[in-house]
Order: sequence, then C-alpha cells, then structure tokens
Amino acid sequence: MTSTNWLNIKTGLQKYEKIMELFHSVDVSENEEFQRTFNGFYRVRRRKPDFYNALYSFLESHKNKKITFAEVLQYFYEQFGRLEASFSSKVVATINPDMPIWDSEVLKRLKIKIPAYTLSPNERFNQTVEKYNQIILWYRDFMNSAEARDMIETFDEEIGITNITPTKKIDFILWQTRD
Repeated sequence: MTSTNWLNIKTGLQKYEKIMELFHSVDVSENEEFQRTFNGFYRVRRRKPDFYNALYSFLESHKNKKITFAEVLQYFYEQFGRLEASFSSKVVATINPDMPIWDSEVLKRLKIKIPAYTLSPNERFNQTVEKYNQIILWYRDFMNSAEARDMIETFDEEIGITNITPTKKIDFILWQTRD
C-alpha cells in the first residue's frame, strides 16, 4: 500500500514557489533569501563557500539560457572534481521547470541504479548522463499515461491549482509517496 504525504507536499510547494518567484526576480548569486530557501528545499548542506558561490553564480548567469544536464554536470566536475548528479539536476530543473530531478526516491521508483563509483571518471560521467536521460524518457512516456493524469488530478484536488509544471507535480508526489 502506498501513502502520499500531502502535508509535506504543501509545505514543500510553498518553498518551491518562493524559489521560482525569486529566481526570476532577483540576482540569485547575491540574494540571501533565495539561497537560504534553495538550500533548505534541496537540502544543500555542509558545503564550502566556493561551492555555494559557484552554484549561485552559475544559476544567475544561466537563468535565461537553455542548458543541458551534461553541461551542468561538467561544470561541477570541472569546479570540484566531483560528479554532482543531484545538484546538477536541481540546477537544470530550476532553469527549466519541465525537467525532472535526480532524486533517490525517483531513482528507486524508476528502478534506475546510479553508476558505480569504481568506473573511470569519463565512463561514470557518460553513464550518469545516460541515467538522467532515462529519467527524462520515463517522464515523457509517463506523462501520457492515465496514471499520470490521475496523479496530477489528485494533486490539484489535494493542493489546489498551482502555477507549477506537470513535471513538478509528479516530482512532488514521487518524493512524498512511500510503500
């Protein structure tokens, strides 16, 4: 039996809507309210100041551009020598809200395994991009299903009509639904 935590969705939605409102109206590289809300919502914690500077400068300089997951993943890798799949997807999804988030709950639901840490950095990079593309394809297929329509309709009944994309509605439900 699955259970969706609608209270958590309502709380998270308020934060998400604030992020998106501020993203389009302030310089996110300098705005502390945006950064605090983004950090809290996406659980960006215990990072060095250079990480936060790179993250918010990148978001600000790319807010009106088309950006791919691979480009963001490459940016973080060049900056910090780490493949930041989750953070990269959050950056992409902030810039383009029709894009999904790389999240452990989403990966579990879609039965997608993360690339092995024992792979070479190049192979791991390529497999990470491939896995994210699998997430995108799943969402594209799923959005045409009766289950997706039912989930979005239930979201609208439980939460009310919002300005968020259907992808984000599905993201919220997947994040807050447990078996």
